[in-house]
Amino acid sequence: MSSRIEKREQSRVFKHPPWLGFRHDGYRIVPLAEYLVIRKEDHPPGQKNFAASTQSLLTFGLLEAVVEQHIPESKLVKNKSGRLVMTKDNIIEIVQDFIERIKAGREEELEPWLNRIHTSLSQAHSLMVSILKSRFTAFDVLGDDAPSVVCFIALISEALVNAKRAFPPTLSPKGFSWSMIWTPPTRKTLVGEMIADGWCPYIVEYLVSTVSVSSLEHAFLHGPTEDNKDHSDCSTKACETYFVDEKAYTPKHLSSCQFSKVQPSTSCNYSRPPLEEVKKLVLGEDIPVITVVDESHESPIDLKIHRASDVPYVAISHVWADGLGSTTEIGLPTCQLRRLASLVSKILPGAAFWTDGLCIPRAADTRKKAIGMMARTYSEAAAVLVLDGGLQLCHSTKPPDVKVLRVLTSRWMRRLWTLQEAVLAKELYLVFADTPLLLKDIIPHPDDMLLSPSLTNLAGELFPLTKLSKFDSYAIGDVARSLRWRTTKRPSDETLAIASLLGVHASTLVDLTPENRMIQLIQDIGKFPKNVLFLSGAKLQVPGFRWAMASFMASHAGSPGELMLSTQKPEAVLTARGLKAVYYALIFPKTTFERGKPWKLKNQKTSQLYEVRDLSSPVPSYTCDMLLLLESIPNGNATICVAVLRSPRTPEVESDGSFTVDCEYKRRLVISDEGAFEDHIEGAILFEMYGKLSVCVG
Repeated sequence: MSSRIEKREQSRVFKHPPWLGFRHDGYRIVPLAEYLVIRKEDHPPGQKNFAASTQSLLTFGLLEAVVEQHIPESKLVKNKSGRLVMTKDNIIEIVQDFIERIKAGREEELEPWLNRIHTSLSQAHSLMVSILKSRFTAFDVLGDDAPSVVCFIALISEALVNAKRAFPPTLSPKGFSWSMIWTPPTRKTLVGEMIADGWCPYIVEYLVSTVSVSSLEHAFLHGPTEDNKDHSDCSTKACETYFVDEKAYTPKHLSSCQFSKVQPSTSCNYSRPPLEEVKKLVLGEDIPVITVVDESHESPIDLKIHRASDVPYVAISHVWADGLGSTTEIGLPTCQLRRLASLVSKILPGAAFWTDGLCIPRAADTRKKAIGMMARTYSEAAAVLVLDGGLQLCHSTKPPDVKVLRVLTSRWMRRLWTLQEAVLAKELYLVFADTPLLLKDIIPHPDDMLLSPSLTNLAGELFPLTKLSKFDSYAIGDVARSLRWRTTKRPSDETLAIASLLGVHASTLVDLTPENRMIQLIQDIGKFPKNVLFLSGAKLQVPGFRWAMASFMASHAGSPGELMLSTQKPEAVLTARGLKAVYYALIFPKTTFERGKPWKLKNQKTSQLYEVRDLSSPVPSYTCDMLLLLESIPNGNATICVAVLRSPRTPEVESDGSFTVDCEYKRRLVISDEGAFEDHIEGAILFEMYGKLSVCVG
């Protein structure tokens, strides 16, 4: 515990922030909007006084407005070495009482209370956004203390947002994200602190871009997996530490194996199944599985081959960096196989097992057949057993939030093929230091997470792995979201690894080129969420498919807050000419634009002015005459749009008399509303049409 306290105090972000001394006690409980109004005499002008009143407003004021009970200063302020600081020591007590009163509340009282809570949280959220985006920021005067003050406000807010999940689900509580606090300077500080603590830069980028402030605090305090790996060659784009060179790769012996200690008196040889038997089964589209015959307790051991349809079996899911990679021809160290047999017997006594290091031969024709059957292999297994070197350093007795963190940040969670292996599992076991545990038993019940916003958030990141088995539903949006932070040294494997999750047989793709695999997969899927058009990342350079992602794994583009593919019902349909859907459209004269140069559009009827800015693109210039948007542009806001060039062909007339305009995808842009301007704007392009239009983007 003392080391965690020391780590917190060494952080500029998560240390106890100074209490700036604004008077809170002695006033009645009021809505958030009135908190400073009734304390007028206590917040004189001045930047430091403004910082003090804002700190009190967004901590004490927000807490009281939400829980509707007095929170004395002593609950959040303590004396630490002669300095008054803010602390979360009593937050669980405050939130617990809040939850109990929600559960005890009368039905007719709950909805009005929840509406008041939403109002307070919305006001606090908007104020925080305005503070952090404006040139004058409330806490700049605090210097190095500013990040901790802002972070503490976010942590209090997230605790309240999480606790209001205690309201009945029928009231549909609205969530609020506080990731806006990671302004470039604060983000840089946090990333630097975590990398200095031994975290891989790629995992840090994933966490900062994906999880809540509370989850980041939790990760920071607990630190990375204690495997002492060097991540100095890693980047925010990829973890290089766990990639392997297949040409120089050799399977590893267990650390406890005498062979690994270089003791010639004992020998741990490789064991391998009969190659021809494995080949015959695979080429006959049967899945070969293994049982270990170890009566003599010598090395090597006998491996018996079975048809998977004849015996119950467990499929092994692992990453090659942990030493279990191989082929049927080479086999695996006997020490590893004895351990696999022992682990399998713990979860399914008497079962066989499947692992790629024994059951996939090197020969190209057999290997392709086996890869084409991977989905069957994992979906037909009685259970899937996950082996991850880092995860096996964590004991099963650790608190749930620690176990969930270790699973989420494991190397196994970041690899391409393991997504399919997990999602298709009937039962998913993860091997910890002392025993295997079911994933569903690691994730607590929602009611048990009301006091822990970090656990709620981290467990939510694991939820997609259970969605198919729980709800028999897993759409392209789920796959795309799950792939955003997974990597592979073989990009061409992407479509093979996800095809089965989308109802497509990988065997139909395995003989195609990588680009044609993606095209065939897209054709087989057929329907997509409309926002697929606006995803970042490289696109296919094929007519009819220029709108489509070349890879879903790279769709985050290393940037936080990027658009994610919707998991809602698909509204865009693939046709022979491209992706057909209804979007908002701005039509203007055909114009050529240079990369990086902003340009303006003006509505001839309303005088509304819009600025269009280029996002990163390797293409030096582009010609377009229409912008497509997912929805109309809110006043004063900005949104992602796509530039297209309309086809000279006559629009296709639909059966209902409407028409569809063919167009060619050009570039992803951002458009912002600049307000109404009656005066002439130099260089502005005039447009007339702004409304819904059926288009076919090719």
